[in-house]
Amino acid sequence: MRSLCLGLVRLFAGVWHGLRDPEFRAIAFLLALSAVAGSVFYRAVEGWAWIDAMYFSFMALTTVGDANLAPISVLGKIFTIAFSLIGIGLMLAFVSRLASYRDQARDD
Repeated sequence: MRSLCLGLVRLFAGVWHGLRDPEFRAIAFLLALSAVAGSVFYRAVEGWAWIDAMYFSFMALTTVGDANLAPISVLGKIFTIAFSLIGIGLMLAFVSRLASYRDQARDD
């Protein structure tokens, strides 16, 4: 339990350090914008409830996936391919930056 608490403290310290960097803020903003855009798209095109659309957007961005929820329309499938390719790159950049700031917070 102690290591979990310590890990969370380091994670939040990393976010705090990262928010001072304009590039980190830009990546975080683009990631949030992607999640919102994906949610709006899935809501409009697939007709999903807002929570389902948001859930699927985050599942696609984090590569977790969910076999119970998938786009049915051709447009939805094509969008998901592009959304995942772009979003996974953004998520990777975000996590990479966050890890470096977390390590800097630990060293401070």
